[in-house]
Amino acid sequence: MNIKEKGLPFIIAASFLISLISIRLLVLIAGSADSEFAQAAKAGSLPGTNFYIGSNIILFGYHIHHFYFGVLLIAIAGWLSITEKPKVKKSTTAIMYGIGLGLFLDEIGLLLTWGDYFSGLTHIISLFILAIFFNLIFFADFWKSVRNQIKNKPNPIKSLFGRDKAFFKTLDRLTETTFLPKNISAIFSSAIYIGMALFVLIEPASVKYILGGGFIIEGMIIIAKTIYTKEAKNEET
Repeated sequence: MNIKEKGLPFIIAASFLISLISIRLLVLIAGSADSEFAQAAKAGSLPGTNFYIGSNIILFGYHIHHFYFGVLLIAIAGWLSITEKPKVKKSTTAIMYGIGLGLFLDEIGLLLTWGDYFSGLTHIISLFILAIFFNLIFFADFWKSVRNQIKNKPNPIKSLFGRDKAFFKTLDRLTETTFLPKNISAIFSSAIYIGMALFVLIEPASVKYILGGGFIIEGMIIIAKTIYTKEAKNEET
């Protein structure tokens, strides 16, 4: 993946994160999740109003959630990307896709739990999606190397952590994002920390998942380094 291609996952990830945090804050400030319209929709009944645009949107008596707009933006971005419209830049479709994904995932917990907007599933799934973007941005070379190892080596697990240096080189370069201006990278990193802080404040129970995931990753890195060091010593002797 070249420098230009790496920029697109970054744009999507940044748009996604900004969209997700913004819409969540707007919903909390406006009290949309606790309004009479939201309660009526949660109970499975029509809100009793045909048209209303305010903290909630009611059209023809139906409560229109913002995930509909997210799906619409994702569909438009997908269509523009597939048809490759020359007048539309890839960065534009990346922004549309990221914003749409943020709007959609903000209510993924509501969809999966049949009405609980504050479900912790939203935060867990959003973190998982963000982790995928991080891998596309920072670890693209590593995963490409993994694919080659699996295709060409009889023992992919051993060769992955034993001889492949791409993983550790990527970790060393993680804070030195060469394909983006340093100020943009710093702003993005700051947004991640702020987003995590808001995430923990909104959903304190999520701390156990964050800590658990962190310990699992750290354990995998220690095991990988141990195997790599052992293999390096064997090669020297």
